[in-house]
Amino acid sequence: MRDVRAAKAFVEKHRKRRQSNKVLHGHPSPMHWAEQDVPMDAVLRARERTNREIPKRVNLYVGTPYCLPTDPDRCGFCLFPTEIYTGQRQLDEYLGYLEREGDLFRDHFAGAELASIYFGGGTSNLYKPHQYARLMEIVGGVFDIPADIEITLEGIPQTFSHDKLAAMKQCGMNRVSMGVQQLDEELIKASGRRQRADQVFRTLESCRELDLPISVDLIFGWPNQTIEQMVRDLETVAATGVAHITHYELNVAGRTDFARNRRGDLPSQEENLEMYRAGKAVLEACGYTQVTAYDFERRDAPVPSSYLYEELFRKPFASNGSGPVGCDAWGWGYAGISFFFGTPQSPGWAFMNQVRVDEYFRCIREQRYPVMRGFHYTPADLRLHLLFQEMQGLAVDRAAYRKLLGRDVVDEHAVVWRALEEIGWVTVSDDAVRVRDDGVFYLPLIQNMLAHDRLEEMRRQRPATTTSPASVAEATEAPAHA
Repeated sequence: MRDVRAAKAFVEKHRKRRQSNKVLHGHPSPMHWAEQDVPMDAVLRARERTNREIPKRVNLYVGTPYCLPTDPDRCGFCLFPTEIYTGQRQLDEYLGYLEREGDLFRDHFAGAELASIYFGGGTSNLYKPHQYARLMEIVGGVFDIPADIEITLEGIPQTFSHDKLAAMKQCGMNRVSMGVQQLDEELIKASGRRQRADQVFRTLESCRELDLPISVDLIFGWPNQTIEQMVRDLETVAATGVAHITHYELNVAGRTDFARNRRGDLPSQEENLEMYRAGKAVLEACGYTQVTAYDFERRDAPVPSSYLYEELFRKPFASNGSGPVGCDAWGWGYAGISFFFGTPQSPGWAFMNQVRVDEYFRCIREQRYPVMRGFHYTPADLRLHLLFQEMQGLAVDRAAYRKLLGRDVVDEHAVVWRALEEIGWVTVSDDAVRVRDDGVFYLPLIQNMLAHDRLEEMRRQRPATTTSPASVAEATEAPAHA
């Protein structure tokens, strides 16, 4: 941005357009991950070398490809790569390939310490009760699993059962993330999902009986959704006492049914802003505190809310008193996304596994890393990625940024911060930049402002023949929740 006037003009141009939230993923969008022949042996050697300079644990994601069929397809809106679930045989076969992928990486992760484990999807609670121990055994074949590590499994209400939840806990899984999305019957029908509200409450009750922490995802901005419907859902879920609620705006993009056929039924961006404001007010009145752009924690919960996997994404670097320490994120399995950060001088890579299950299987059979494409960070891109992630927690620590990256984050983006201060979306102090008021809702727009000049440079450099499937680019903009 050349000056404050241009930055404000950018805001006015984009504030009424639908935005794509970036709950877990940062800069750049995977549409820029154009390296199709990722030199994985060199990437893994570089990881081992840079980890001697900044030691890193592993934030582990284990993916499952399959989802129940819906009409419209993919719940009408989902941008994640998935395969339609047709039967148990698929899961049995997939677990074998998952184990074989682990064999390819085992030596490279020798001695690595796990920071957290997240079983996602797809729909990772499609497995039968006995298969959760199998999942843990596969992870244990590559890593030593610490006794006190956070291990999350996400899923949808209709495929949880008390027996499944008990089996998960017995094998060491100690947190559940449930993608409820909405309770209203008409909205559920519009998404093609077959869940019922009673299945949500049954799962919450089972988790209480098993002393198993659970978080609930809800989405606003559905076709024809009213503020009254949204408020009713929020108040109903909050009344259960659940310790953690994630509440975020619906992504509508790509070739989904909502994008193609339901745009006229979607709330405007101004209406989505009103929903955000109302949702925040309701949750705060129900005893929750907003801790990120999307996450709300119950203030009087007997045990503090835990969502370490997500927190480590937002803060992949920290300090242990003697120097920086960090976390790499490894996406194991179909469509897994990995971030192997290096150092500010050797910034590392991001890469994505195959998003067609037959291609994923073929790579494993041929004993090849199942990587589809990747991105080699420059120092500037690494700084932007870390800034994006830090901002999800609504504040950027100036001293920590300067210590790790050798630059002052305010000086680096002075024009943008000045414009946002004048709009009232951030405050800048000697110790931090803090996102405030409606700036929290418009965080994706703020992130795009910060990256604007770099993205323009990348677009100019991108060869005309380089394309990236829209489904791949869009999928990784969405939250990693079922």
